Amino acid sequence: MQKNRLFPICIVALSLCLVSQTSILATEYKYALENAAAHQATAAVADSVVQIRTVGGLERVGKTQLSQGPLSGLIITADGYVVSSAFNFAQQPSSILVRLPSGKQVSANLVARDLNRMLVLLKVDSDEPLPVPEAVPTDEFAVGQWAIALGRTFQTDKVDVSLGIISALNRMHGRVVQTDANISAANYGGPLVDIHGRVFGVLVPMSPQSSDSGPENAVAGAEFYDSGIGFAVPLEHVYSMLDRWREGEDLLPGKLGIGLKSGSSYTEPPTITTVWPASPAAEAGWQPNDTIVAADGTAVETQSQLQFLLKPRYAGDSITFSLRRGSGETAEEFDSEITLAGQLAPYRHSFFGILPAADGKAEGIDVAKVWPNSPAEVAGVRAGDRITKIGSTAVPTAPAAWAAMLNLQPGETVEVSLQRGDQELSLQTKLSALPEEILSQSLLRTSSKSSTEEFKALEPQLLKLPEFPQEAHYLQPKLSDSQRPGLLIWLSSEKGDDEEAMFDAWQKVCQTNGIILLVARPGSETGWQSEDLEYLQQLVKLATIRFRPTPRQTILGGQQKGGQLAYALAFKDRRTFSGIIADNAPLPRTLQVPDNSPGGQLVVLSILPGNSTFATLVKHDNEQLRQEGYPVSQIERPAGTVLDDATIENIGRWIAGLNRF
Repeated sequence: MQKNRLFPICIVALSLCLVSQTSILATEYKYALENAAAHQATAAVADSVVQIRTVGGLERVGKTQLSQGPLSGLIITADGYVVSSAFNFAQQPSSILVRLPSGKQVSANLVARDLNRMLVLLKVDSDEPLPVPEAVPTDEFAVGQWAIALGRTFQTDKVDVSLGIISALNRMHGRVVQTDANISAANYGGPLVDIHGRVFGVLVPMSPQSSDSGPENAVAGAEFYDSGIGFAVPLEHVYSMLDRWREGEDLLPGKLGIGLKSGSSYTEPPTITTVWPASPAAEAGWQPNDTIVAADGTAVETQSQLQFLLKPRYAGDSITFSLRRGSGETAEEFDSEITLAGQLAPYRHSFFGILPAADGKAEGIDVAKVWPNSPAEVAGVRAGDRITKIGSTAVPTAPAAWAAMLNLQPGETVEVSLQRGDQELSLQTKLSALPEEILSQSLLRTSSKSSTEEFKALEPQLLKLPEFPQEAHYLQPKLSDSQRPGLLIWLSSEKGDDEEAMFDAWQKVCQTNGIILLVARPGSETGWQSEDLEYLQQLVKLATIRFRPTPRQTILGGQQKGGQLAYALAFKDRRTFSGIIADNAPLPRTLQVPDNSPGGQLVVLSILPGNSTFATLVKHDNEQLRQEGYPVSQIERPAGTVLDDATIENIGRWIAGLNRF
């Protein structure tokens, strides 16, 4: 009887074993099929993936080490056009070699760049017909599809393979697809392939923070190296632009020439705050306070939606925008066709010519000083006047006045309303560009004390970030409750500088001009390294929160390498910094100077010591900055590495004069 009971149990156990074995076999069979399909897909495209070698050029761009080995590219026409990632050519090589499928190595010419999607187009001469891959139509892209990333770098006879899926569509404002396959310098410029052996797109690094067309933009996104976050520009798009591209002109991002209201791009409507002179928007008659409501028939409610429609477009593309002007019952909507520009005329901030009083309590801007030979002086503005309107815009506060000036251009005639005692006056004047001169101390609002002896010496204080080994020290003058300080963050060139002597030299200037001096030091005895960047970013964030400096007097400066680092950081964060002080420091060679913009008024003080070996280079860079719309004040000082008292006083007066409009 017991044996009969065990028999069904044995049957069930045997059945489970068979089911389990069948499941294992089915899984292994599925993996085998997938593996075979991946091999077939790779083989279908492999001959179109070429190895590229470059000769000469830079070894590093910013803190990104460039690949010095072979690179990847993709043949896209039988007559020798090859596309690759701009990352592979950020070093600006002097010559380019491409290994063809036959093994023959030939020279290549760089025809043009796509600076919107960070690609390059090469041309090789070949007697043999070259294999061209098939593109996956973009309407067949779907999240979850198998994706195979290919490159040809390590071995000439084999392609590098990384397997993943399509993880997102229309990333980077609609310019690329995203994959979780491992993407790196080993396959930048190679294809992302589907399971049928067709090409989704060309692999590139890309970052949402990239904003210019220089070398640093070409390597933006390389920090996602082998992270499972990779991008590919659809090959179908590359083919759609090929006729235009192979004419030899770089494909540039399209620009409208407008500034938008600050705030979250995901919630703020695209309301225009400024219009660049001679820009497509200006020529179409767009005005501040207009709001974009549609582009090519697609509704636009937020700035992010506008960026999604605008970022993929190139210079020369035409878009029909719908705008709303006015509000309420008087609002009108109209269409405006715009042809996007590749370059905008340098934006230059306008200047009226007053220094506002710090303790004005009534609505309006109390005039503390009038800038000599300025539009304000020409119009007859006096110290003690209270400005109430600029044009038709009421200006109850200094920030409101600065915002109103953003909508006005140098050379434009403006009417200014003011109160002088019991009188209400209206004056007209023609605005100028921001001046570069440094005012004398007598023309600036300063402390009532006049000599070093009358100042009580300030004790340097510690500012320490617990997660970093470096220590920073600062001098903080005592100010009235209504006065916000200026802030100078000085990047000391070496760890062992005489900090005590430096603070002694700055005592009078800090107290006279209401400036906090914060001295930051590198973590290494050899000076500033790329590893210090995170520390500086956190230090700046802490300092601006703790000290609440006036935005027009938040300055980053340094000497030699410290000055070059100041250029790089301040240009990257123009919403925080209003000025750069560079002592014996040319621009970093890999820095692409960004377009000047109304969103951040940035000015430069360039200091040249006697017998400087960088003098010619610094003067050339200063002229370049001026051409780009950035005011540059240049002063000279005695030879040596230590700032003398006269130079420190010049710096203090320069900073004090920045609180102007």
